[in-house]
Amino acid sequence: MNNKSTSLYNSEPIDFTKEPMFLGSGKNTQRFDQLKYKFFDDRNAKMQGFDWTFDEVSLKDDYIDFNTKMKTHEQFMYTKVLQKLIFLDSLQGRGILLTLGQICTLPELENAMLTWEYFEGAKHSKTYTENLKGVYNNPSEIFDQSFEIPELMELAKKISGPYDDAYEMIIEFQYKTIKNLQVTPDFIKRLKKSVLRLVMVINLLEGVRFYSGFATIWALNKSQGYVEGTSKNLKLICRDENVHLQLTQMMLKLMKKEEDEGFTEIYKELTPEIDQLFQDCYDEECTWIDYTFSQGSILGLNAEISKQYLEFIINKRRRSLGLPIMFQNRGTNPLPWVEHYIDFSDNEVLPQETEIVNYISGGVNNDETTNYDKMKY
Repeated sequence: MNNKSTSLYNSEPIDFTKEPMFLGSGKNTQRFDQLKYKFFDDRNAKMQGFDWTFDEVSLKDDYIDFNTKMKTHEQFMYTKVLQKLIFLDSLQGRGILLTLGQICTLPELENAMLTWEYFEGAKHSKTYTENLKGVYNNPSEIFDQSFEIPELMELAKKISGPYDDAYEMIIEFQYKTIKNLQVTPDFIKRLKKSVLRLVMVINLLEGVRFYSGFATIWALNKSQGYVEGTSKNLKLICRDENVHLQLTQMMLKLMKKEEDEGFTEIYKELTPEIDQLFQDCYDEECTWIDYTFSQGSILGLNAEISKQYLEFIINKRRRSLGLPIMFQNRGTNPLPWVEHYIDFSDNEVLPQETEIVNYISGGVNNDETTNYDKMKY
């Protein structure tokens, strides 16, 4: 292990086409003329093309819907979904660079992470705040109340734990290398396990945990036409999250298959734990779904259907990673209308009738079964 792997700038020449994603020879000139994985650079360009502002969608009708039309249990659902989503993106808005960013040694991936974190914090978190400001006269109370929800705090602890573990190990690694202290093979193995575990947790966050919340808000809009502005904001956010999901999928596939990344054996050892992470995610999300729907259901969506959609999404994510499905009877999407909110090519109104949210040229390829070799090159 080169003890310059965590340097801010390693002045020695580095051939980045031969460097691993993490824990390589260190950071050097951010050059993009020779890329090891063009995929990351392409996805970075895609994200940068998806530029939008947190306050561009009008929420004036959402205020009327929320305060004069929606029932108490629908207001409850709306609020709880946003409280959870705010936590998730608050974590993503600062945690990626603090952890994986410190040990990333490929310029194209490092740059993609920079854009990724910018979208999570500067756009998504601010947009969730804007949504709450749009319907509540005093949104600060909602933020403060978040810390009084046992179900949310338990969820927060479970998701943030792997982030904290990886962060502590990376800081210890940084300290040892800076001080020229011994970094044992056993320590590196444990460090790599924490990194792989974190990437898997982020994959589940981006690809599973967001979606049940998105579907609940969209159901309010689909069934009764409520909170159109919030629904559009979540469409914008979901479009971004699909790209973030693809980044984690590629990282996991490379860790699994590319020996020069230094994770293939670690991946094999962690396979049972990866399965358990999926199971834990399912159990935790089911608990949250029960809480969200504890005061009532939405026309066309209840806790049971929401859990069926969760099972469908988990199967889809596992297939994309080459893992066997978890739920044998969940091959069909129980909420097919959700695809309308995810597919930005589908416009049902004229441009002058409403805000257009798919104004960017190009879009995300949501075919998650894309051939691994094609994704790589």
